[in-house]
Amino acid sequence: MVASPDPHGRAKVFPDALWQSETGALLRDLGMSPNDESNLVPNAASIDSRIRSGQAALEARTLNALVKARTRFPDSALKPFFLIPDPCWNGPHGTFLMRSLDLYPFDDWNVMFLAADDATAEALEIAAHPNANVPAFVEAADKLLGQVSVAMDRAHAEAGVTHDFAGYQEFREDVRLKVKGLAMSFGRVVVETWERHAT
Repeated sequence: MVASPDPHGRAKVFPDALWQSETGALLRDLGMSPNDESNLVPNAASIDSRIRSGQAALEARTLNALVKARTRFPDSALKPFFLIPDPCWNGPHGTFLMRSLDLYPFDDWNVMFLAADDATAEALEIAAHPNANVPAFVEAADKLLGQVSVAMDRAHAEAGVTHDFAGYQEFREDVRLKVKGLAMSFGRVVVETWERHAT
């Protein structure tokens, strides 16, 4: 069965010819296939499409969270807080996150809902939105992303020489988990800081 062409015109990470070789068999054993998302290189069109769908999904999640919050406090006001801060998405790190790691700003792992006002924070016992980027988060994320982007470039170049694509995919997944772990640690800091000030 021949898959339909990619609607965004993306190039393939591993070309079709490679899939006919022993390496292709190994990649299939890892659960990959020539036409799945993991083998398509993101481009501007696919990234824009993913961002738009992510924004729409976040709007729906925000509305759902607000409906639930208003069952407890009718005047609830919530606002999404992006754990990996905006400055990291609006530059080279954002390109790296989306193109190399398939991580996007509006996805669940990067968003927590915070109170948009003090009344909501008090009634729901949740942290208030800072209404700004947290400088310490920007600095820590910038540092980690700078380090892992260099490491990913090195691992990619090495895989091109050694053909250890499975090792590269494992390394990539480890980097994805590090980024998500950093986001989770920021979420804990937000909650712990609020709890200290609320008591």
